[in-house]
Amino acid sequence: MYKAVIKSSSVPCFFVDSLPDISDSGCKELLRCIEIRAGASDIFVWLKQLRIAPYSYDLIDNRGKKSPDHIIADLPALKINTHYLLAFHIFEFEENSFIACRFCEPINPPVNLYMKSLFFEYRIEEQGTKTKLWCKIKGYFNTDISSKGFFFIFSVVNKIMMKRQLKNIKKLSELLAVGKVETKMFDLNNYYSKSGIHWWVFCRRHNCKGLIT
Repeated sequence: MYKAVIKSSSVPCFFVDSLPDISDSGCKELLRCIEIRAGASDIFVWLKQLRIAPYSYDLIDNRGKKSPDHIIADLPALKINTHYLLAFHIFEFEENSFIACRFCEPINPPVNLYMKSLFFEYRIEEQGTKTKLWCKIKGYFNTDISSKGFFFIFSVVNKIMMKRQLKNIKKLSELLAVGKVETKMFDLNNYYSKSGIHWWVFCRRHNCKGLIT
């Protein structure tokens, strides 16, 4: 079950909501959620591996190379400021609970004409025998008509990409929960840190701090 935008009293608290607002900008939020028949630890494995691959449309954001469908045995431990999701850095995290990240800064042109900053947070919420994986996107955009148009385009693209990503994480988490996922080593030479449209638009840094390699 995938829900693109949710308004409900059951929505959890997010770390990104504790951060101070950015002045002279409008705050825009998107909320995604998927229900997964797996435990928090089974899901968190794949959230950590978003440092390596997008798990969405690999043809667009991973140079056509398939996101790993195995647990990466030699993946380094999570650290603050590690590059994440091609164009973010980890801002805060808690094992088996959440990962919050922030766009590489300063924001590149021409995106900086419309947006001042953007945060993502993946949060796991266990509810009895089921678990919900939430993703909250919180951005600070200029208030002119061009910036509103940019946010609309961003929200449409995000919905398409994230729907695919969350469904892939659901599938892999449920396979892991029943013992059908292998553990293998990963050749970091196959890690494309400068990969795809997302990196090109929002990062474009060839020596970005926090790269795994």
